[in-house]
Amino acid sequence: MVRHPETTAAAVRPEPPSNGRTAAAGRACAFRLNPEFSGVTFHEVTAKSVLNKVASGSQMPFEWTVNPYRGCSHACVYCFARKSHTYLEFDAGHDFDSQVIVKINAAEVLRKELSKPSWGHHHVALGTNTDPYQRAEGRYQLMPGIIRALADSGTPFSILTKGTLLGRDIPLLKHAASHVPVDLGISLAMTDEALASAVEPGTPAPRARLKLIRRLREAGLPCGVMAMPILPWLTDSDDALESLFTALSGPAPLASRPGRCT
Repeated sequence: MVRHPETTAAAVRPEPPSNGRTAAAGRACAFRLNPEFSGVTFHEVTAKSVLNKVASGSQMPFEWTVNPYRGCSHACVYCFARKSHTYLEFDAGHDFDSQVIVKINAAEVLRKELSKPSWGHHHVALGTNTDPYQRAEGRYQLMPGIIRALADSGTPFSILTKGTLLGRDIPLLKHAASHVPVDLGISLAMTDEALASAVEPGTPAPRARLKLIRRLREAGLPCGVMAMPILPWLTDSDDALESLFTALSGPAPLASRPGRCT
């Protein structure tokens, strides 16, 4: 058994706790699962809080976030959140990809937090720091409970993901969308599968994400595309961008938002 600190992030780009303390601590059993989860170690923690207040002045279009996992097996080399893993005494490189913190009680804790009289039913964003539909979600299935807690409390929410496992929850998302505003975003910045396997080695292939976009639109769910990052010298050519947006014209997301790596 090992102990890992469980912190409440202060912002989408979190900073180390300024008071030298963590918000909560959980005892975790670290283990690997083979062969499906080969090379990934999960650290199960019990969280005291999962609602994270976005720092004022962040210019984000939401005030609250939920991240049921820390670290991400999608292993995107450009991920801005890598530094946050160092606050847990892991490194920002391979550890971020392979040492995944799992908040096993995330749904239960979130439901309690949303039931408080002080909760203002603000928009909650998921997928802001690490992907909620990364490989770990296939085992732990935290998202269905989180979605139900948000919908049952009348809280609008959004999900950003590269994970095609989101397709599992389409019926649940349709039900939620009949009660609260729901916004879904698929992260897809390239169609070159060889390049994607090099810079996003743990993610579903671009063609699989395109199929997911089509499924979401056919289900009547709002779905946009986050075409970020546009990588200099890799995906910023006219040919690469034309290939991407031509591919997107088929499943027809409601909107796309391109952006460079910053």
